[in-house]
Amino acid sequence: MMKVYLTALLLSLGALLAEAQLKCTGNPRKYNGKPCASTTLYSDGRMGACGCGPINSNMQFRWSSHGLVAAANQNLFDPSGGTWCGPACGKCVKLTTTGGFVKGQGQPIREGQSKIFMITNNCPSVWLSWCSQRGQNGVNQYGYAAHFELENGDHQVLGRMGWWNPEVTWEYSNCDEGHTQDGRTPSNFMYQQCQCRHTGKK
Repeated sequence: MMKVYLTALLLSLGALLAEAQLKCTGNPRKYNGKPCASTTLYSDGRMGACGCGPINSNMQFRWSSHGLVAAANQNLFDPSGGTWCGPACGKCVKLTTTGGFVKGQGQPIREGQSKIFMITNNCPSVWLSWCSQRGQNGVNQYGYAAHFELENGDHQVLGRMGWWNPEVTWEYSNCDEGHTQDGRTPSNFMYQQCQCRHTGKK
């Protein structure tokens, strides 16, 4: 009989945990007072919308494919949708794991891990549902107003860190501070090489 009760208790706890996979609440979603975002991993290695990719045989802008860089959803990258070189180009964001994840789309991760990423690309809504913020609420299908696709094609080791589509909080951050903390975050000086730097967007 005790075994039956114990099994029922474990099943109940399992069901409870399954329902508690997201930490962010409200509309817009927040956690500890900070706005939340969904994330995914991708591998591109090209110039990206901000023109920071390798453009010659010398791989002049190699940092854009092995650095901590991200593609932001259209509403964040350029709300007007009028240019490939959005106002978010070259800005850095500090992403901090909440410990939550979208059920069936991610994996558990320890809360409080922070990394600083430079936005070098656009994640347009016509390509991925994660990046689509539609309707009056302006959120994607998982309820987030912001989404970041994190470059994971070359030495970022985000997968080995356990960053499999974690739910995060986000805030703008100083790129140079991120570069000092982790050399994989591009510095403001490195962004000077990008094509969008010369359009006056930053």
